[in-house]
Amino acid sequence: MMGTQIEPPEIIAKSKPMSNLIKLVHKVAPYKSTVLVQGESGTGKELMAQLVHKLSPRKDNPFVVVDCGAIPPNLLEAELFGHVKGAFTGAVRSETGLFERGNGGTVFMDEIGELPLDLQVKLLRVIQEEVIHRVGERLPIKLDIRMIAATNRNLDQMVEEGKFRQDLYYRLNVVMLSIPPLRERDDDISPMAVYFVNKFSEKLNKPIAGITREALGMLRNYDWPGNVRELENAIEQTVVMLDEGTHITPENLPLFLEKRGAERRNRFRREALDKKLSIEEYTKCFIESYQDDHTEKALAKFLGITPKTLWKKRKRWGLKRSLA
Repeated sequence: MMGTQIEPPEIIAKSKPMSNLIKLVHKVAPYKSTVLVQGESGTGKELMAQLVHKLSPRKDNPFVVVDCGAIPPNLLEAELFGHVKGAFTGAVRSETGLFERGNGGTVFMDEIGELPLDLQVKLLRVIQEEVIHRVGERLPIKLDIRMIAATNRNLDQMVEEGKFRQDLYYRLNVVMLSIPPLRERDDDISPMAVYFVNKFSEKLNKPIAGITREALGMLRNYDWPGNVRELENAIEQTVVMLDEGTHITPENLPLFLEKRGAERRNRFRREALDKKLSIEEYTKCFIESYQDDHTEKALAKFLGITPKTLWKKRKRWGLKRSLA
């Protein structure tokens, strides 16, 4: 949450939705207008805020991140505005707040939908008057900050429900940057996967020959509910498990990517034969591979055991029940 000098962020934008979004970023970055970044979890909202900052005249000044959902509500005001010694119990010395640390730069308010209503009023005043008061002090402190907020929540609905102030919403939403989910920008998946392969190959000091067209096809077929963050984690997991100097193939990718039943069955059969599994190992692998497609009763029938025996095996192996 400290002020940081950032390098230009890596944003891959081969798809039309992302290309259009980046063009919009270039248009709004030079100005001080507030920006609201919306998108599902894992789409890269902070990365987009960093890009706005880096393309702005404030690029050499601080970029301060405030995670509104991570700071306890009773500490949030002091964290934002700072406080003087003795302002409250435990305030043994004066502290500079996050807004003041971002003076001259950009303050990124992540998870803005988590901000309590009483602090929403004070944030609105900061945007309008560009002045703050440290907790326990009346002396005004003049600010020059560019405000960028982000959320994965529906602020329109929160306004209707009285959980978010309408006036603050209007002040934040001068410019809207809506990041499309990864499933709507599949032209970005392949170059992004290659980027992450190279990134983790270098980071882990583990030379990887590359990734096959078939593996890239499997990545493009998945819906990615966790978006870019989920893709990055999947590639890192694959690189960790892969032997040096080899290509990433469909067989190397995490099993959850094989959303189609035929893919799961083919891999299961290959592994069962290659590893010469015992009956117990086969049973365990069978359950793990098929539990998302069948009920407990059906699984037991396929294995030729009773549901009670299946339950005992689950308990022994620590396998959580997937379907009732």
